[in-house]
Amino acid sequence: MTDTTVPPIPAWLAHLPTVGGLVVPWITPRTADGRYLFGSVDRTRMRDALRRGWCGVCGQQLGDRLVLLMRLSNLPRQCTNEPALHPQCAAYTVTTCPMVGGRLTHYRATLPQLDSTMMPAPDATARHGAPAEPWFAVWLTTYQVVTNHGHLMASYADNRPLRIKPITWRLFGLF
Repeated sequence: MTDTTVPPIPAWLAHLPTVGGLVVPWITPRTADGRYLFGSVDRTRMRDALRRGWCGVCGQQLGDRLVLLMRLSNLPRQCTNEPALHPQCAAYTVTTCPMVGGRLTHYRATLPQLDSTMMPAPDATARHGAPAEPWFAVWLTTYQVVTNHGHLMASYADNRPLRIKPITWRLFGLF
């Protein structure tokens, strides 16, 4: 399933760089030769976003409503290594990210070459070439930063979600 339609860039994201008509999320790393590595994260920006309550897409301060985009495997642990997003940034991500939006059936088969300031997701090696998982939007008013296996994570274990909305659950014939 491939959709080549590029949605318009929302005004609140106009300050960010673009590639192929799509906004580059604020936490996306850039290599020394100028390439952006979608699906990887800039170590410093991820840490800053988690600790300071900044949106992982636009890099701005979160408000009283935020969204964690989570894989099915993250839900039982109630935490994710991805920073929270503004609801409108989460909606843009669902529309534009082929993995979150359910337009890819498998994770990438080759891992990108990362600089020392970049890091793959903690479970990137396990996902290497694996079938895609269902995604969910977990709506919250706040989260805690926890350390899980040496990695900073956004956790809602001590906060009851406002709602947990399936994003791609039905694509897997499960909803």
